[in-house]
Amino acid sequence: MQCNWLSVVRGDDGARACVFCGQHRREHSKCVGVASVLAMLDSQCPALQGEGFARTLRNICNGALDSHARHATDNHEAHFMACLCCHHWVARRKKKMLVFPLQALAWYVNTLQPFASKNMDHRVVVRLCQVLHERGPLPAAVEQPAPRLTLPPGPTVPTPTNTTPTNTTPTNTTPTTTTPTTTTPGALNTYAALFNNSEKALFTRIAGDSVGAVGAHLARFYHRENACTMFSPNCALVEKLRRSRADASDATDAGDAGDFDAPDLAVAAGTA
Repeated sequence: MQCNWLSVVRGDDGARACVFCGQHRREHSKCVGVASVLAMLDSQCPALQGEGFARTLRNICNGALDSHARHATDNHEAHFMACLCCHHWVARRKKKMLVFPLQALAWYVNTLQPFASKNMDHRVVVRLCQVLHERGPLPAAVEQPAPRLTLPPGPTVPTPTNTTPTNTTPTNTTPTTTTPTTTTPGALNTYAALFNNSEKALFTRIAGDSVGAVGAHLARFYHRENACTMFSPNCALVEKLRRSRADASDATDAGDAGDFDAPDLAVAAGTA
């Protein structure tokens, strides 16, 4: 299984992934120097500098500097590519407490509180979930398989035939069913490995739903991850859970319970 780490670190600018979210190449993106990204990491508070995303991004910066020193053919400084959304995000927060988009997403889905801002736009949540869920093209170095060594054909050895009659055992003629294995081609987002399976399942549901359903998905995830506690940090979460439970009860009465996220809540997965 391949990830797009190589597409973030080096390659042609037209095929590189975003350094901040791992989004595969789109029509528009901007250059960001490796030194600038390192300066952003150094400007973060100590608690964030030891976080998983910050350590991963610093390793990517070190890998980009090493790759640039080995393969650079011009005098340009080492740089990354950033999608317009992430570039706008970091540009607005440089002079404040800088939190990268995926750091803000991880904090928000686990606490339901925005980090160092008044609110968290659910359109941003949907975009980041789609970016983490999608697969992109494999790097050029991965797409080209290694050449195989071909050996000349050897001499043909005749197979002796056994003329002694043997007792034949009837074979089982029952057809066997084989389960087809399907694999989704493409490179995984390298930052998706920073999240656990529950979070990635949540991102998959949000990526396939509308912006208006984000609140319900987050409420059910928070409630389930906190052992379905009766205590809640705010009244908005309680209202979301109450509405989801009522909608699921209506669906059960109608004969269609739907796909339930949490059986103890009897909450339909697609309910807004």
